[in-house]
Amino acid sequence: MNVKIWKILVLLPVMIIVVPALWYLTTGWQQLPDQVPAIQQIYQDEFSSAAQSAFLSLQQSRAQQQMPALTAAVAWQGKLIWAGAAGYADVSSKRAASLQSQFRIGSTSKAVTATAIARAVAAGTLQLDVPIASYKASLPNPQWQVLTLRQLMSHTAGLPGYEQNDDWRGVVQSLLKQRHFPNVDDGLQIFDHATLQYQPGHGFLYSSFDVNLASSVLQSASKTPFLAYLTEQLYKPLQLKSLGAAHHPHKEQVTFYQSKANQVKPHWPVDLSQKLAGGGLAASSIDLVTIGSAWFDVAFIPPQLQQEFWTPQRLQDGSVNPQNYALGFRRTEHGNLYCDKDNPLKKTIRYVHHGGVSDGAQSWLVIYPDYQLVLAMNTNIVKEDFCDFALQAAGILRPFLQQIDPSLF
Repeated sequence: MNVKIWKILVLLPVMIIVVPALWYLTTGWQQLPDQVPAIQQIYQDEFSSAAQSAFLSLQQSRAQQQMPALTAAVAWQGKLIWAGAAGYADVSSKRAASLQSQFRIGSTSKAVTATAIARAVAAGTLQLDVPIASYKASLPNPQWQVLTLRQLMSHTAGLPGYEQNDDWRGVVQSLLKQRHFPNVDDGLQIFDHATLQYQPGHGFLYSSFDVNLASSVLQSASKTPFLAYLTEQLYKPLQLKSLGAAHHPHKEQVTFYQSKANQVKPHWPVDLSQKLAGGGLAASSIDLVTIGSAWFDVAFIPPQLQQEFWTPQRLQDGSVNPQNYALGFRRTEHGNLYCDKDNPLKKTIRYVHHGGVSDGAQSWLVIYPDYQLVLAMNTNIVKEDFCDFALQAAGILRPFLQQIDPSLF
């Protein structure tokens, strides 16, 4: 073969990848404006003063962390008390972020999925300690047959995470996020040939694959497609407005961004249908806080299930797993609000929570069971240190906690 032709054949695939990548990395950056719109809604007048402080903190946090948009919502005793939004849902068009702005919620999807599974357990559709083969006979990996939903939802089943996945076809698809998976069952092929990392129940490894498989089991047991089940069991009864698949068009969905310094550019297109239950959902802060608050409604989720889903799970040796992970939530007890170590409280506070990092978005849902207080927060960039994002919730929430329990401060 002619040497020149051979060089062209070798270099062409490289150029096809490298040239567009270089073009993307070096073009399209936009400066974030100094002045941005902001809006709030106070739903209970008794919290008007706290709400004003929270609104100011929201705006300051967005500016300091150079976020295109930041939204938050707070609920107490099952009722929404405040919501706020600052910045732009889309920087180019100057479309303002709204109280209903929809964001990718990343791994906060796990808490949403846990809520749906809790509903199924309450209805008798599922049991947490029955082998999943009882509900789904057509499991693509025979090693999965003995796994239980309790193990899957607490990440003690032995499934790998993205970094441990040795299903190489799935690894490529996980990285590229370009293929569409029309059904949660289809998404199992991302890891269906992967090696279990340990004997089920004997270890802990945080993995979206656990929750993806759990959603497939839920779908089989309920005989309802996963997204339809969310609509039936969460969206409709809670009167949500934005919860859905991140890849589905929604009029309130924000633009997702890459960021550097005080500049942003739209994130390249991705399809998150491979991991709906574990990281592919989208919602507004108001919808997330409504879902969190629903855990205090005894008609929605029985109290004994609330306790079971919020209790850190133990391994076979009797020890609590190293992340204090419950079922779809983490539980923490600290002398400070999350990430806010510089401002200690006068007594320990308990909270259950889940955060999410997605492509051009971050999400945070935190529930304080002793106060029936819930906060949700979303932005449309990714901060390298998650605390640079999650810490902002402390300033937003503190005025409400000071009013509800002054003895904390």
